[in-house]
Amino acid sequence: MGQAAMRARSPKLVTSLVWLLLLALAIGQPAVKGPAMAPSEVIGVHADNQGLQGKVYVALGDSISAGRFATAQDGTFPALVADKLGMTLNLVAHSGAKASWAIPELSAVAAAHPALVTIELGTNDAGFNTPPDVFASEYDTIVSAVAGLHTRVVCIGSWLPSSSLDAIIAQACQRYSATFVSLNGFYGVNDFHGQDGGSSYLGRTDWFHPGDQGHAAIAAAVLSALGAGPAPIVGPQPPTPKIPDVIRTHPH
Repeated sequence: MGQAAMRARSPKLVTSLVWLLLLALAIGQPAVKGPAMAPSEVIGVHADNQGLQGKVYVALGDSISAGRFATAQDGTFPALVADKLGMTLNLVAHSGAKASWAIPELSAVAAAHPALVTIELGTNDAGFNTPPDVFASEYDTIVSAVAGLHTRVVCIGSWLPSSSLDAIIAQACQRYSATFVSLNGFYGVNDFHGQDGGSSYLGRTDWFHPGDQGHAAIAAAVLSALGAGPAPIVGPQPPTPKIPDVIRTHPH
């Protein structure tokens, strides 16, 4: 066969191989490899705004609500949620915040007259061992203050795994007819974390905080709870192949 014939058939061959590769990826991608959607795919969610469009959304929380460590400001979970619901974002967040920090901020939340509030607190209480009874009282104060007839409230569980604090959060939300969104399993997905020593719009990143994929997954979980998109698929990372301590290039 001549070179001209080979050149004529090459595009078809390449196209076929590409489609076969895409099909294999679509069928063979297991959930344990991390997020089901990239940030760009969360942006593509067709949100049912449920009367929220054009209204105010207050994101009350700690450093994760503040945006650490998404690459860009519009990639944070509050920004993604606000964009999909067509809402105006009012950020009331502070790095290192525990539940006690939010109580003096409740007047600012009320002044915004929000139609939607996400409460993302508990991670620092878990990390710094706030006594459960103290956290329960503080969290109840927060939810009772922001919940109202014209305000939808979404309580987001702790990023740092804590079954005891998550139970407190869920119970408080149930008392005030709010919606609880669990982040159970998120912390164990390496792809959901930022790169240690990377860069973001808020400066140097660390591994502890969520990166772009983590923020996208949190946003997807919130949107799903609001009936505005599918839930993210979350699972542990596959085991890393063990590498020998010593690699011999010329074994004896």
